[in-house]
Amino acid sequence: MPPRAIVLSLDQLSRRCLGCYGHEWIETPNLDRLATRGVVFDQCYSSPAPEFGLRDAAMSLCEGLSDDGIVVQQLRESLTNETDEFTETAFGQLMTAAEKALVELSCDRTAPWLLWLESPGIGWPGLATSQFVELYADELDDEDIPEELTGIREIEVAYAAMLTQFDHSLGRLLGTIDRLFGDAPPLIVVVAVHGQGVCEIEMLSPYADRSAELTAEAGSFRDELVHGPLLIAGATRELLGSRRSELVTPADLLPTLSDWFGKSAGTVAQSETISLLPLLRNEECSIRSELYFQDPEGSAAVRTEQFLFVQRNAIAQLTTELPADDAACWLFLKPEDVWEVNDVAEQNPEQVTTLRTALQAWLRSNQPDAPARDL
Repeated sequence: MPPRAIVLSLDQLSRRCLGCYGHEWIETPNLDRLATRGVVFDQCYSSPAPEFGLRDAAMSLCEGLSDDGIVVQQLRESLTNETDEFTETAFGQLMTAAEKALVELSCDRTAPWLLWLESPGIGWPGLATSQFVELYADELDDEDIPEELTGIREIEVAYAAMLTQFDHSLGRLLGTIDRLFGDAPPLIVVVAVHGQGVCEIEMLSPYADRSAELTAEAGSFRDELVHGPLLIAGATRELLGSRRSELVTPADLLPTLSDWFGKSAGTVAQSETISLLPLLRNEECSIRSELYFQDPEGSAAVRTEQFLFVQRNAIAQLTTELPADDAACWLFLKPEDVWEVNDVAEQNPEQVTTLRTALQAWLRSNQPDAPARDL
């Protein structure tokens, strides 16, 4: 059977709101079903920098694969007028177009192909069609929700309706895949380039005395914003429904797909990316010990499996002396401190020094003209 793959790349999606990532009351049965058919990556992070994305890199990958004889189709979600029929929403129309493309691709059983679908994800704020809004109407009658949190619950319920509508549309596509390809499905990837905040941190406000208030400059590294979902199904039958805890990024899809199609990643893969195919096949491979990020304001962060270290104005510190308040740093225990509310930098000075030094080295590698001075 020739290699085939379907990628659904979303600009943003809340990982915490998915059942396969532990959410208990928002209904995402199709995403959850996809998770049972493949591998769920629990530690997928992306840079908060707006220029980071898969679109340009995916275009290069698709062009390279096409030049090598792979049939490639790319479909993007387009804007549409407001509608109360979920099949006529922008994402519903994308799924309809994807179904038609799959029918065409299935006609040649000998050709390798890639179908790449792009969507902004859950448009937020927004409103789902009436049938999905009504699905969660009872959640607003929960008497256990304190009065001061009712406004936040309304936002959660609105997001829940939109997410379930999204999942329902995705279910149509998964049904078409089952019908067309049966026991030999293509590789299926669902990935969000960024996470999405749905007032999660505000739920703590009446109760938590937060010791760490990330400023606007450094708050872009919050877990809810940089931690996204990544589901991959179809690579092997040996790891159905398994989970991986390795540190990965959405950009790792580029060398992964190159390997899947038996091609060299070449120039389409960034230097810091790795192929996930060995992990999907439970093979021995080298894994990361940390991930580095920077944001548009010049702050930077390093994440390991145990810590998140954030340095404010880290880029400016490469070239200038900054006052202590402008050079603030934070250290959070992960995954215990889900909301980054407990700064443990003072209790862990050696860890701060180690991570600061590593972050400085990474920044210098990306800023070769910066003068040598310590952060």
